[in-house]
Amino acid sequence: MARRAQKDAEKTRARILASALSLFAGKGYDHTTFNDIAARLKMTKGAVYWHFESKEVLLVALVDEMLAKFQRQISELMPKDELSFPAIANMMVKNAELIVEDPKGSAFFMLMKTQVKWREASMAHVREELLTNRRFGPFQAFMDAVRNDIRAGRVKDSVAPEQVAAMCIAVWDGLVQSHIDHFLPCDLGETLRNAYWAVWESIRKK
Repeated sequence: MARRAQKDAEKTRARILASALSLFAGKGYDHTTFNDIAARLKMTKGAVYWHFESKEVLLVALVDEMLAKFQRQISELMPKDELSFPAIANMMVKNAELIVEDPKGSAFFMLMKTQVKWREASMAHVREELLTNRRFGPFQAFMDAVRNDIRAGRVKDSVAPEQVAAMCIAVWDGLVQSHIDHFLPCDLGETLRNAYWAVWESIRKK
């Protein structure tokens, strides 16, 4: 009986998180209330509070859940051999395509980009952790790849890995957002591959 009650609670919690993601992404974090979340699920506000004591606690739980999913995707896509720029670029193209093909992934991306006012004391660390975590972060992966390429003689010695990584993340970020916004009528994967190819051509030894 206790096990069933726990499963029911987990299902309810998951439904609340899904509802919150949709509302936060659509209305904005600041303009969404627990009443909105409860009404969408035909629940009472008290039932939502039973699972999450505040809206910020709910947001942190949502971020943790989606970051864990992002980590799993990156871990699965990460090259198993020595990192190289072309391999990491290919990984990031595949990751971008996974994000835009997943409605929850797209909603979370836009939530993080546009619908949350980042506060230094609470949520500002999330985007840094998302990009630079040494275990799975794309920024770190690009830097490590370029360093490996320099050591292997594939990339010019004068290239700054940090600058290349920053540029590649900025390109990825901008193209993913433009695709989700329907701002640029282009094939996301092909456009991102072409952008990374242009970067590679500019840094590799001829």
